[in-house]
Formats: sequence, C-alpha cells, structure tokens
Amino acid sequence: MREGAVTNVVFILILLPILLVFAVCAGARLADVHWLFDLLALPLQPAFIVSLIAGLIALTLRRWRLAVAGGVATVTAFALAWGWTQAPPQPKPDAARFSLLSFNVYWRNTELGAVARRIAEINADIVVLLEITPQGREKLRALDALYPQRFECWQSAGCDILVLSRFPIKEPHIDFVGRIQRSPIAWLEVSPAGCGMNIFATHLTRPYPFAPIASQERQAENLAESLRGWPGPKLVVGDFNGPPWGHVVKTVANQANLHVSLGPSGTWHARLPPQLRLPIDHVMATEGIGFARRTVLTLPGSDHAAVLTEVAIEDRTRCW
Repeated sequence: MREGAVTNVVFILILLPILLVFAVCAGARLADVHWLFDLLALPLQPAFIVSLIAGLIALTLRRWRLAVAGGVATVTAFALAWGWTQAPPQPKPDAARFSLLSFNVYWRNTELGAVARRIAEINADIVVLLEITPQGREKLRALDALYPQRFECWQSAGCDILVLSRFPIKEPHIDFVGRIQRSPIAWLEVSPAGCGMNIFATHLTRPYPFAPIASQERQAENLAESLRGWPGPKLVVGDFNGPPWGHVVKTVANQANLHVSLGPSGTWHARLPPQLRLPIDHVMATEGIGFARRTVLTLPGSDHAAVLTEVAIEDRTRCW
C-alpha cells in the first residue's frame, strides 16, 4: 500500500470515532425531539473516553486539526455527561435511612447460588430482582430465611420481578405498561424506617431495533401516568433500558415529579469498566425522599451490575 493511502486510512480511522462522539452529543441535546436522537445519545457517558483516545493518537501523530477536533468532542461530551454523573446533595445526617438493592439477575444466570450468597452479604433491607424464572427462583431460596416478606410477582404471566423485604409488605399489585409491548409494574406498600410509602418495580423493554420504535416512549408515558395516580411518597426502581439523560427516564421523572439517583458508574454491560458501562438501572423518588449513597456492585453471572442505594427520609410529613 502506498504511503498516501496509508495516511488516508489513518486519517479516517481517527476521524470516525470523533464524528461518532459529536453525533452522540447531538443526540443527547436533542433526545426529546426524535427517537433516533435518543438512540444516538445512549453511550454519552463513555463517549468522551473514545474521543479522548482518538485525540491523543492524533496528537501523537501530529495531526493537529484532528487533535483539536478530538479535544472539542471530549470536552463537549464530558460537559454534557457531567451533570448526570454527580451524586445529589447529601441528606441531613440525622435523617432515617434504609438500603435497597436492585439487580437484573439475567434469566440465563448459572451462578444464582453465588448471587444468593452475595445478596446475603450485602444485607440490604429491601431487594428487587428482575428476570426471575421458576428455575432461578428455586436457586435463590436461601434468601427466604433472611427476608420473611416477599412479593412473588414472577408467578404472574408477563412479570419477572421478585421483591424481598425485611419490612411488612402490604397491598401488592401487578399492572402492565405499553400496548405494543407490555412491561410489568409490581408495586407494594411498605414502611421502611417508619415511613409509609409505595415502591414500584418495573422492567421496561429494550430500545429499537430490539422492540418497535414507539415501545419505550409509550411505556414511559404509561408508567408516569400510573405513578401520578398514586398519592404519597414513592420509590420507583428497575431496569429502564435507558440512561438518565435519555427521553424515557426523563419522561418518567418529569411527568411523575421524581428525581433520579445519579452517580458516575454505569450498570451495563457488567464486563466493561464502570466508566464505560451504560447507566440503565435506576432508582427514583418523590420529594421528601433523598439518596445518601449509590454503589454499583458486580454480582456473578449477569450482564448487569447491581445498584445498592441508601435511601434517606428527609421529610417525614410526607410519609403515610
């Protein structure tokens, strides 16, 4: 291959990831305009690392214009992601707290015995597990002794959720969102730290092309509508298959008046370094409920990481 051809190939190989990052940034800014922009915005958090590497390579090769373009893309992506990776202000030190662990166990997980042992070690007050199958449930039976209160939503057709609790569970319900593809909502009333509230667990569908184009948007709107219909304090937890800067999560949060627990580490794919994962597993809360800590944990056998959230009761006047 001639030197000029090699030069052109190197130029293209550096330029393409930089252009991709600019496209991701445009998607993040326009995520509410069209589903295609929302899809482009998915990898915003790891995007600046891609353009940073491309820019450094260009700098090493003295490709000054490419290096500048890589720097601009890096700064833009970092600035857009920054606000979505910062933990919220700490609640008051004397606020009552409880812990909630959420984990998409993966329906083909072959290490559920090890998962059960890790969950027992983590010792959260409430555990929400997704993609539970009848066979998988049997391998998690060791947890029953630690969590006397359980909501076995997975026993109902279309639901894959199991909730384990140290607090009494009242009024468990099951509903579904979305007309094109139905996703479950399992909700229940509990009183952690003496604060009565509803906890909603859900598992929304994956984005296009894994599901029809409008599926996620319709599910987000349906979920927000359902949440608005329930008064009092609420926690919403689950796999939303969307990042906090995306249209799906913002729709639920804005329309149902919720705030999202944020942090720097993503949850999918679990085999990637935390900064390169997509944050698609979330906990949301109504006003008066805060988040003291968000910890992402790698548990065996799943493509998702687990999220351990320390929840704080900031305003007891809102409790039941």
